[in-house]
Amino acid sequence: MFGWKNLVRWGRGVVLAAVGVSLFWSPAAGQKKWEKLTLEKIYSSPDFSSKSISQIQWLPSGKAFTYVTTNPENENLELWQYELKSGHRKRLLSAKEVPQFQPPVRQKRFLLPSYYLSPKGKEILLPALHDLYLYNLKNGKILQLTNDADEERDPRFSPDGKWVAFLKNHNLWVLRLKTNKATQLTTCGKEHVMVGQFDWVYEEEFGIRTGFFWSPDGKHLAFFLVDERPEPVFPITNFMPIHNTVEWERYPKAGDKNAVVKIGVVGLKKAKTTWMNVQGDNDHYIPRIKWLPDGEHLAIQRLNRLQNKLELLIADVKTGRTKTIVKEERTNGWINVNHDWTFLKNDIIWSSNRSGFQHFYLLDKDGKVKRQLTRGNWDCTGLIGVDEKGKWVYFQAARENPLERQIYRVSLDGKKFEQVTRGAGTHSAQLTPRGDYLLDTFSNVTTPPELVLLRSNGKKVRVINDGKMPALKKYRFATPRFFTLTLYDTLKLNAYMIRPVNFDSTKKYPVLVYTYGGPGSQTVTNTWRNGWGNWWHQLMVQKGYIVVSVDNRGTGARGAKFLFLVYKNIGGLNVDDQIAAARYLSRLPYVDSKRIGIWGWSGGGYMTIMCLLKGSDVFRTGVAVAPVTDFRNYDTIWTERYMQTPRLNPEGYEKSSALKYAANLKGNLLILHGLSDDNVHFANTA
Repeated sequence: MFGWKNLVRWGRGVVLAAVGVSLFWSPAAGQKKWEKLTLEKIYSSPDFSSKSISQIQWLPSGKAFTYVTTNPENENLELWQYELKSGHRKRLLSAKEVPQFQPPVRQKRFLLPSYYLSPKGKEILLPALHDLYLYNLKNGKILQLTNDADEERDPRFSPDGKWVAFLKNHNLWVLRLKTNKATQLTTCGKEHVMVGQFDWVYEEEFGIRTGFFWSPDGKHLAFFLVDERPEPVFPITNFMPIHNTVEWERYPKAGDKNAVVKIGVVGLKKAKTTWMNVQGDNDHYIPRIKWLPDGEHLAIQRLNRLQNKLELLIADVKTGRTKTIVKEERTNGWINVNHDWTFLKNDIIWSSNRSGFQHFYLLDKDGKVKRQLTRGNWDCTGLIGVDEKGKWVYFQAARENPLERQIYRVSLDGKKFEQVTRGAGTHSAQLTPRGDYLLDTFSNVTTPPELVLLRSNGKKVRVINDGKMPALKKYRFATPRFFTLTLYDTLKLNAYMIRPVNFDSTKKYPVLVYTYGGPGSQTVTNTWRNGWGNWWHQLMVQKGYIVVSVDNRGTGARGAKFLFLVYKNIGGLNVDDQIAAARYLSRLPYVDSKRIGIWGWSGGGYMTIMCLLKGSDVFRTGVAVAPVTDFRNYDTIWTERYMQTPRLNPEGYEKSSALKYAANLKGNLLILHGLSDDNVHFANTA
């Protein structure tokens, strides 16, 4: 049998939640007539939507925040203010009265904000219809700041609120609000040579959108200059019009030339650019830059092409001279770039897995370790913020188990360590500017994401947005059961199983395995989208399938050793684990061993194809959406991070190619691929 005792392996909170639900589904309660899920209902019915709060921005006082929501009655976009102490809400503006207040604009994987609160909290900057507008919260008047045919994009207030910086025609501009006069600060930008913007691969794989930053004193702006001309050009064809069109995308594949990236600092008054000396040749990455509090120095992260050596440079913005203060190197793995670093008045908060697990360190201004702030056989997964006055560092971690995320805080002297959040599931948070409250976004497999206000010590104040939706009262959902899967006698992998609500252990059920399996990823976590909130999986369970997901070797939140097992061979151990897990499932008495299928998207599409080709004895059907089929077809940054270059690792690329095993296909394979996919190109499927 399955061995449900393993359920308690990762904490009783999940099990108790499941038990609570099963008690609710007692025979008496089961007399209720539940509605049936359909594709039409899932994707068109309002029952599956909840009131959302987005684009949160703090008022300067830290006593309130603003947010965007949609009026359910007229579907107008509205901006509201929420007072932390009282819970009082006040509507600030509506798109009905102020048409310049528009929905956020999508840019590749990001949404550009639809408003920017001024540093003093008295005005709101609204980018709309390629121009900029300033809305006065006191008198309700709106001032048009720009009026031309060119697009002004990505605007940013100066720290004193007297200027607005923005991008226009590939260059950096500023506008003085007092005179409404705009000035061009840089002239080096042109087509394919971009100031303050990124090429496709930087934005996609380093997760950065904004490429310019005000200094704390408002006297300078630091910016990226990205020359994407060396990158190969790839055609993205639009087949919809009668006369097809082509968009030419700069897309470097594994081993190709990358963009050349420089870092400049330009003065507000003299508009003279000083270039920072990032040292070395141009075949490296600059994934992050950040101002130091003094406004006279800029921190620059430089990452080598193979992404196993990261250096932190400190630049003098007046001269451009730099010095290296931190070095991180991996001999049999890679370095994950993150946002988990910040500068205090005299120290640096730095994140590293040099101990074998991702932890936080306090460094002095010269990069020397003063103390390790967190330690243990668990990974920190995100920096929330620092209350320097209160001397606390707030962070997210998978300390209790890899399935969950809780919020913790540690004192800057390393002597105090406290867990802030408690509910079993996944927590992410924002710290107020004053460090006195946290906005906690929480969910688990049976709880939709809710926004909760906590005091900084974790004491609950109130629920701000409960995330409830009508579907929870109309449909009967199956609750996942988490368990530990033991393979090869000693390897323990995390997994979940969703069985039909009327499960009968004497019957045989077909199994659908969901996979992603990429390095550092996780599909097995105690979150809403892995439980009741995964409508597609719930539909499959309703139709009589058992849904299973397994986190193979190389996935996240289990330390560097577990992570680096797939280094230089993505199609190896991770694929083997999914096949071995399916063989285990096939031996369960209630599983129909002749009807085990697998599906996944993007990297999961790749895993699906590889499992079907290498595990044809157990997998009968696979559905691969937008799959990579050969990593020589994928981009430089993502691929080379895990595989090195095709020249350095030809054997690894050959072993990881699905084309190598194509002759092994025995089962049913369905591939779905968008012809205009700019990420995983249709060429992978063709």
